[in-house]
Amino acid sequence: MMDKNNQITEREQQILEWIRQNPMISQNDLAKLAGISRSGIAAHISNLTKKGYLRGKGYIVAPEKHVTVIGGVNMDIYGIAEATFTTKTSNPGHVYHAIGGLGRNISLNLRKLGVFNYFISVYGDDLGGEQFKVDANNNDMDITYSKQLINQKTSSYIYLNQATGERFVGLDDMGINDYLTPEFLQPRLDVIHNSTCVVIDSNLPEETIQWICNNFNGPIFAKAVSLVKTKRLISSLSKLNTLVINGVEAPVLTGITPNDKETSISCAMTLNNLGVENVFLYVDEVGMLYQSKSERVFYPVNSVGVKNTNGDGAAATSGLVRAFLNNASFKDSARFANAAAHITSETVQAVNDDMNYLLLKRVVKKYFN
Repeated sequence: MMDKNNQITEREQQILEWIRQNPMISQNDLAKLAGISRSGIAAHISNLTKKGYLRGKGYIVAPEKHVTVIGGVNMDIYGIAEATFTTKTSNPGHVYHAIGGLGRNISLNLRKLGVFNYFISVYGDDLGGEQFKVDANNNDMDITYSKQLINQKTSSYIYLNQATGERFVGLDDMGINDYLTPEFLQPRLDVIHNSTCVVIDSNLPEETIQWICNNFNGPIFAKAVSLVKTKRLISSLSKLNTLVINGVEAPVLTGITPNDKETSISCAMTLNNLGVENVFLYVDEVGMLYQSKSERVFYPVNSVGVKNTNGDGAAATSGLVRAFLNNASFKDSARFANAAAHITSETVQAVNDDMNYLLLKRVVKKYFN
């Protein structure tokens, strides 16, 4: 991670202080204070915005510390069966429509946990894209560095869950994420550099994941998604501070299928040996494992109140980031991640509306002491 002092000029620092003292100050007044032209002030303000010190329009000063999340946003259609699925026939259940996407869900969970972050993604100029903008604004998500693409459709995902909440089948249409290239991120490099940590998902093209890992020196948290896209992380495993992955995705990287505590430990240890500093592995009907080369925490599966497991990984990732920002211990980090996933599984939504930091701490105390 690059020091912010190396990213902001003395003049920019001066202007930023004036704005902090008076957020309603005009560019003309700033020009008089600085003894330069109004256009010169405008250029400095543009630079401060690009570097993440100001939040878009209106002189909103960003927090000194911020996280950057780079990943996908989807329009989700999902169904939850009332009983075990029978193929080649209709199954009774409930169908839902929602805004989702792994990166978006991580970003939203972080906001609910009190962590300011910039969410970088792409979305279309269709109804889904417009709904995403409204939803982001309603949830105080900062999408200043995301981009709405003309004549493109927003990423979409259809999936079916068993009555137990576990995934039965999914289908995604996410070609728009191919626009999240290194060239797209290059103008956003200052705000990435100034991040306390960066969170990515494997919806990103492999070359983009490599570019981020080569251009950001701070902690990188990654969430795997889908068998095909998980492979995109292989070349960057040694650059990851933390990898969040489930029992279906993990064999793609390790060749080991985790189906009990012992195989889960072997799977996570393989990832540690490949260079991942911390591994959070969650396996259906087994439990959740948080492991480094020197420490390990395992919690058996907790099925109390589970309605939907979609969103567990995004929530766990957000819990780990919040723990990192709190300078939490290894065990407390595992607790945060497990509690966040548990809170999410108690609702059919991919992000629980009730998620917040106080609730997280209460769930930690109740289930994960």
